[in-house]
Amino acid sequence: MTLLPGRPGAVILAPPCGPARTGRVPGVTRRAHTGPHRTRTSPAAKCCRAHPAWRPSHAAARRGLCGLRFFLLILLAACAALAGCGAWHDEREQTFGFDFPPPAAGEGPSAIVFFVDGVNPQVFDAMLQAGRLPMVQRYFVERGLYTTRCVANIPSVTLANETSFVTGVFVGRHGITGINWFDRNRLFWRDYEEVNQKNTLDGDYTTPTIYERLADETTMSLFFQAHRGATKFAENWTSAGPPYFFGWYDLVDRLSLWRFDIVSHVARARGAFPALTIAYLLAPDMEAYRAGVSSQAYEKALEHADAHIGRVLRDLESAGRLQNTVIALTSDHGMNDVGRHFPIEDFLRNDVRLHMPNHAFADDVRFEWRFAYYRQFACVLAGSGDRYWALYLRKPRPGAAAEGKKTEFENWLIHPSPEDLRNYPTRDGGRVDLIGRLRDAEAVDVVAYRPGPDRVHVVTKRGTAELSRPSAGSRDVGYRILKGEDPLGYAETLPPAMLFGQPQAPDAWLQATADTEYPDLVPQLMAYFDAPRAGDIAIFAAPGWNFGHKLKAGHGGVRPIDMYTVLLMAGPGVPHERRAGPVRDVDIMPTLLHLLGKPVPTDIDGRSLIPSFPAAPYPR
Repeated sequence: MTLLPGRPGAVILAPPCGPARTGRVPGVTRRAHTGPHRTRTSPAAKCCRAHPAWRPSHAAARRGLCGLRFFLLILLAACAALAGCGAWHDEREQTFGFDFPPPAAGEGPSAIVFFVDGVNPQVFDAMLQAGRLPMVQRYFVERGLYTTRCVANIPSVTLANETSFVTGVFVGRHGITGINWFDRNRLFWRDYEEVNQKNTLDGDYTTPTIYERLADETTMSLFFQAHRGATKFAENWTSAGPPYFFGWYDLVDRLSLWRFDIVSHVARARGAFPALTIAYLLAPDMEAYRAGVSSQAYEKALEHADAHIGRVLRDLESAGRLQNTVIALTSDHGMNDVGRHFPIEDFLRNDVRLHMPNHAFADDVRFEWRFAYYRQFACVLAGSGDRYWALYLRKPRPGAAAEGKKTEFENWLIHPSPEDLRNYPTRDGGRVDLIGRLRDAEAVDVVAYRPGPDRVHVVTKRGTAELSRPSAGSRDVGYRILKGEDPLGYAETLPPAMLFGQPQAPDAWLQATADTEYPDLVPQLMAYFDAPRAGDIAIFAAPGWNFGHKLKAGHGGVRPIDMYTVLLMAGPGVPHERRAGPVRDVDIMPTLLHLLGKPVPTDIDGRSLIPSFPAAPYPR
């Protein structure tokens, strides 16, 4: 997923006639996300539907559209002027011209993170070796740490990983389980791609962020959505919305980096450089969706990111700030080409015959209407990245089917049992083995569900295994095969002690599984099901497949190509080396705190990557 700029045309429905009139009016989407039904709606149509009582005349509507077009043209011209439109081949020799102040006497270190969405590490490294990313080579590789295998979080989708990045914890501990999810307690469907929900992210989790841990410092977020506690958040709503709408993703990224002028102004006004700035770039992810990871467009997007990140760093260098600044470049997930499509909502709705809603309701709709609507259905589907989907299910009440009556269900607070999942009611009165049907689908790689407290079952076409904890407070996890062959293929490489249920620490699992087809799955999938918003069933796509209709790349799965991305760091205190050994995305937050001389929390999943920093024990 790529975080969208604020899309024009807010959809804020004020349904006057109860639940039947409150269906979500979808926004313009770049992929066929399903779950609740989506249709393609123009920005103008969305504006008109925002207030159903307002019905402009056709002439007024035409005048409004003409005015909108004129406004967009003026705005795009201004965007181009602001971003600096030199010839692309000259951009690596240019700067943005930011007037960063020089370091003050006795000034402490600062940190800047360039968060580039959707970086495939194999393509990135090949381009780096071929000399096609010279700014990355000059400012990062030649000066600092380059780790070629930085492990994302499960699920490997953007906002789940952005939140893990700033909190230092696995997805299940902060609870943002995707770009969209269903809250079965409050009965609403969250979708951060909708304009009226996109800025609700920071209110949906409570885990402290790195911004909040730097509360006594100036901090900046440039288009980075998980930013709670930041001194300043620059969203680019007005400037980046139109170019995003037209698919000019390189311009969106250029505008995002142009916001470093705010960093410069704040630094001069406050007499101190911000302690932390995170800047988000989206073009590689978007070009991969549009053309594929193997395309020239994707490589061009990485070259573009290299060029414009270099422009910012040259300005820092000119101001004498580079030696005093920790710089980092990382991503939220890997990215892989997709050649085959399996629209999973169509499969579950039409083939499996689950009783699913056609529309969604956010929490801006009255609870009574949401309650009345969702009580009609037994299943809600939510997915992200097109290679991860979650199925939320109600528990069927016993006895009704045997009496030939329509199946009744418990309320949404009660989860189905493993037996229910293996014999689940369909909307036409039948029964289906949900786990078996999903497992047998060619497009499905892994199916996971929680059979009880502190246990998770992992199912593939090879067999079934159980993950388990020795106690509720422990982060150690055991793994044992229950049925068939080892479903993850771990038996070929792991020592016997890790295959027969003996609990192991998360770091042990990371190191032992780094070279397998399912890196770091055991502790992360166990943690995923700790989240109240986790699905009853989590479904991950097989290599080469996605669960959408047409995109040429995807992410969200649990294979190395989804889970691995890159991490580069340079600056004061950062060792100069290349590491092939795996690190985690959640390690970056504590590493930055350490390099900034701040206390590093011991109750998080991440650990500092700096060798001199003693590793803290995991809480038991």
